[in-house]
Amino acid sequence: MEISDIKNRLTINQVLNHYGLKPDKNKRINCPFHNDKTPSMQVYPETNTVFCFSSNCKLNGKAIDQVDFILHKENCTKHEAINKAKALLGIYPESTTIKNIHKNMTENTENISRIAVLTKLMYEAKESLIRSAKAQ
Repeated sequence: MEISDIKNRLTINQVLNHYGLKPDKNKRINCPFHNDKTPSMQVYPETNTVFCFSSNCKLNGKAIDQVDFILHKENCTKHEAINKAKALLGIYPESTTIKNIHKNMTENTENISRIAVLTKLMYEAKESLIRSAKAQ
């Protein structure tokens, strides 16, 4: 998948929502890249960019797209930011194989069965306390 395809499919609002940032009615947010008391970052959903107007911000004067926002927010490389953007779209990186996915599903199933056993044991212990004369 090309970077342009990722940018076409992933909106800036999806990225902001992932980080728990919600634009106000004027499409502004508190800039997450510097200490911001009032919203200084403008969101442009039409172009899928954000722009910080604060002179205190290291990103002042730069229009930031979805991938660059992830890059700066996660403090990672461009490659890692692209993989994170793919993950937000539900696309697995090339290094993820069916075998790895199956392994993760198996581990999750084992965890669920452990939880079920422990839940049953706790229920039985609770019931035995109710039936015990000493416990009453």
